[in-house]
Amino acid sequence: MNRLIYSVFFLSLSLLSCKKDPEVEPTDDNELITTVDLEFTNSKNVTKTFSFQDLDANSITPPDKFESIVLDANESYEMEVKVYDESKKTKVDVTEKIKEDAEAHLFVFKVTPASLFSVKAKDKDKNNLPLGLKNTGKTQGKGIGKLHVILKHQPPANGKRTKTGDEEIGSTDIDLEFKLEVK
Repeated sequence: MNRLIYSVFFLSLSLLSCKKDPEVEPTDDNELITTVDLEFTNSKNVTKTFSFQDLDANSITPPDKFESIVLDANESYEMEVKVYDESKKTKVDVTEKIKEDAEAHLFVFKVTPASLFSVKAKDKDKNNLPLGLKNTGKTQGKGIGKLHVILKHQPPANGKRTKTGDEEIGSTDIDLEFKLEVK
Protein backbone atom coordinates (compact mmCIF):
# COMPACT_ATOMS: atom_id res chain seq x y z
CA MET A 1 0.00 0.00 0.00
CA ASN A 2 2.83 2.38 0.87
CA ARG A 3 4.35 1.63 -2.48
CA LEU A 4 1.13 2.68 -4.24
CA ILE A 5 0.94 5.92 -2.24
CA TYR A 6 4.57 6.77 -3.04
CA SER A 7 4.01 6.00 -6.73
CA VAL A 8 0.93 8.24 -6.92
CA PHE A 9 2.76 11.00 -5.01
CA PHE A 10 5.82 10.98 -7.30
CA LEU A 11 3.68 10.73 -10.45
CA SER A 12 1.63 13.76 -9.32
CA LEU A 13 4.76 15.69 -8.42
CA SER A 14 6.39 14.99 -11.78
CA LEU A 15 3.24 16.00 -13.70
CA LEU A 16 2.95 19.27 -11.80
CA SER A 17 6.63 20.17 -12.16
CA CYS A 18 6.75 19.61 -15.94
CA LYS A 19 4.69 22.62 -16.89
CA LYS A 20 6.28 24.28 -19.94
CA ASP A 21 6.37 28.01 -20.56
CA PRO A 22 4.84 28.99 -23.89
CA GLU A 23 7.44 29.47 -26.60
CA VAL A 24 7.66 32.60 -28.72
CA GLU A 25 7.31 31.56 -32.33
CA PRO A 26 8.48 34.04 -34.98
CA THR A 27 6.53 33.88 -38.23
CA ASP A 28 9.42 34.28 -40.69
CA ASP A 29 13.20 34.00 -41.06
CA ASN A 30 15.99 36.51 -41.60
CA GLU A 31 16.97 37.40 -45.14
CA LEU A 32 20.26 36.24 -46.68
CA ILE A 33 21.91 39.42 -47.93
CA THR A 34 25.25 39.41 -49.75
CA THR A 35 25.12 42.83 -51.44
CA VAL A 36 24.04 46.28 -50.27
CA ASP A 37 23.96 49.27 -52.64
CA LEU A 38 23.48 52.79 -51.29
CA GLU A 39 22.39 55.18 -54.06
CA PHE A 40 22.79 58.88 -53.33
CA THR A 41 21.11 61.33 -55.74
CA ASN A 42 21.97 65.00 -55.19
CA SER A 43 19.93 68.14 -55.95
CA LYS A 44 21.43 68.26 -59.49
CA ASN A 45 20.04 64.73 -60.12
CA VAL A 46 23.51 63.14 -60.16
CA THR A 47 23.52 59.63 -58.66
CA LYS A 48 26.49 57.92 -57.00
CA THR A 49 26.30 54.30 -55.81
CA PHE A 50 28.44 52.84 -53.03
CA SER A 51 28.43 49.09 -52.41
CA PHE A 52 29.15 46.37 -49.91
CA GLN A 53 29.43 42.84 -51.25
CA ASP A 54 30.25 39.56 -49.49
CA LEU A 55 29.37 36.77 -51.91
CA ASP A 56 30.17 33.90 -49.53
CA ALA A 57 28.11 35.60 -46.76
CA ASN A 58 30.79 34.62 -44.25
CA SER A 59 31.59 37.33 -41.72
CA ILE A 60 34.95 35.69 -40.92
CA THR A 61 36.39 36.22 -44.41
CA PRO A 62 36.91 39.75 -45.80
CA PRO A 63 34.12 41.11 -48.04
CA ASP A 64 34.56 41.12 -51.81
CA LYS A 65 33.80 44.86 -51.93
CA PHE A 66 33.33 47.57 -49.26
CA GLU A 67 33.39 51.03 -50.80
CA SER A 68 33.82 54.29 -48.93
CA ILE A 69 31.04 56.86 -49.36
CA VAL A 70 32.16 60.23 -50.74
CA LEU A 71 29.59 63.06 -50.78
CA ASP A 72 29.63 66.80 -51.46
CA ALA A 73 29.45 69.27 -48.56
CA ASN A 74 26.28 71.29 -47.97
CA GLU A 75 24.21 69.16 -50.33
CA SER A 76 20.77 67.54 -50.11
CA TYR A 77 20.47 63.88 -51.10
CA GLU A 78 17.86 61.24 -51.77
CA MET A 79 19.35 57.97 -50.49
CA GLU A 80 17.95 54.65 -51.64
CA VAL A 81 18.98 51.28 -50.21
CA LYS A 82 18.98 48.20 -52.45
CA VAL A 83 19.81 44.73 -51.15
CA TYR A 84 20.46 41.46 -52.95
CA ASP A 85 21.26 37.81 -52.38
CA GLU A 86 23.95 36.82 -54.88
CA SER A 87 24.95 33.58 -53.16
CA LYS A 88 23.42 31.47 -55.95
CA LYS A 89 23.56 31.64 -59.76
CA THR A 90 20.49 33.84 -59.97
CA LYS A 91 20.66 37.25 -58.26
CA VAL A 92 17.68 37.71 -55.91
CA ASP A 93 16.37 41.23 -55.26
CA VAL A 94 15.76 41.12 -51.50
CA THR A 95 14.66 44.78 -51.62
CA GLU A 96 11.29 43.67 -53.01
CA LYS A 97 10.80 41.14 -50.20
CA ILE A 98 11.60 43.83 -47.63
CA LYS A 99 9.04 46.19 -49.25
CA GLU A 100 6.40 43.44 -49.21
CA ASP A 101 7.19 42.62 -45.59
CA ALA A 102 7.74 46.24 -44.44
CA GLU A 103 5.93 45.64 -41.12
CA ALA A 104 8.78 43.33 -40.10
CA HIS A 105 11.76 45.48 -41.18
CA LEU A 106 13.44 48.69 -40.02
CA PHE A 107 16.55 50.35 -41.41
CA VAL A 108 18.55 52.30 -38.85
CA PHE A 109 21.20 54.84 -39.87
CA LYS A 110 23.78 56.18 -37.42
CA VAL A 111 26.28 58.82 -38.50
CA THR A 112 29.48 59.58 -36.60
CA PRO A 113 29.92 62.47 -36.10
CA ALA A 114 26.20 63.17 -36.25
CA SER A 115 26.76 66.67 -37.67
CA LEU A 116 28.38 65.26 -40.84
CA PHE A 117 25.21 63.90 -42.49
CA SER A 118 21.59 63.84 -41.35
CA VAL A 119 19.36 61.10 -42.74
CA LYS A 120 15.64 60.43 -42.34
CA ALA A 121 13.40 57.67 -43.71
CA LYS A 122 10.80 58.78 -46.26
CA ASP A 123 8.97 55.48 -46.63
CA LYS A 124 6.71 53.92 -44.02
CA ASP A 125 4.95 50.62 -43.47
CA LYS A 126 1.16 50.24 -43.27
CA ASN A 127 1.33 51.09 -39.53
CA ASN A 128 3.00 54.44 -40.34
CA LEU A 129 6.35 53.30 -38.91
CA PRO A 130 9.59 54.05 -40.78
CA LEU A 131 11.06 51.49 -43.19
CA GLY A 132 14.17 53.23 -44.57
CA LEU A 133 14.59 51.93 -48.13
CA LYS A 134 14.00 55.51 -49.35
CA ASN A 135 15.52 58.36 -47.37
CA THR A 136 16.42 62.03 -47.46
CA GLY A 137 19.64 63.45 -46.13
CA LYS A 138 21.78 66.56 -45.98
CA THR A 139 25.50 66.95 -45.57
CA GLN A 140 27.01 69.76 -43.56
CA GLY A 141 30.60 70.96 -43.77
CA LYS A 142 33.55 68.85 -44.85
CA GLY A 143 34.73 65.99 -42.69
CA ILE A 144 35.39 62.29 -42.28
CA GLY A 145 33.30 59.83 -40.32
CA LYS A 146 31.16 56.72 -40.59
CA LEU A 147 27.67 55.78 -41.78
CA HIS A 148 26.41 52.77 -39.83
CA VAL A 149 23.63 50.92 -41.73
CA ILE A 150 21.55 48.40 -39.77
CA LEU A 151 18.55 46.39 -40.96
CA LYS A 152 16.48 45.05 -38.08
CA HIS A 153 14.21 42.05 -38.68
CA GLN A 154 11.15 42.40 -36.45
CA PRO A 155 8.56 39.78 -37.47
CA PRO A 156 5.36 39.19 -35.51
CA ALA A 157 5.69 36.80 -32.57
CA ASN A 158 2.77 34.73 -31.32
CA GLY A 159 0.50 36.63 -33.69
CA LYS A 160 1.46 40.05 -32.29
CA ARG A 161 3.31 42.85 -34.05
CA THR A 162 6.80 43.49 -32.61
CA LYS A 163 7.91 46.43 -34.79
CA THR A 164 7.49 49.69 -32.91
CA GLY A 165 10.20 51.81 -34.52
CA ASP A 166 12.62 50.81 -31.74
CA GLU A 167 15.92 49.53 -33.13
CA GLU A 168 16.60 47.34 -30.08
CA ILE A 169 13.84 44.87 -30.99
CA GLY A 170 14.40 41.86 -33.26
CA SER A 171 17.37 40.29 -34.96
CA THR A 172 19.81 41.91 -37.35
CA ASP A 173 19.90 41.23 -41.12
CA ILE A 174 22.50 43.91 -41.95
CA ASP A 175 25.11 45.61 -39.76
CA LEU A 176 27.61 47.59 -41.86
CA GLU A 177 29.79 50.57 -41.06
CA PHE A 178 30.72 52.51 -44.21
CA LYS A 179 33.54 55.06 -44.17
CA LEU A 180 32.02 58.46 -44.99
CA GLU A 181 33.85 61.45 -46.42
CA VAL A 182 32.18 64.79 -47.11
CA LYS A 183 34.28 67.00 -49.43
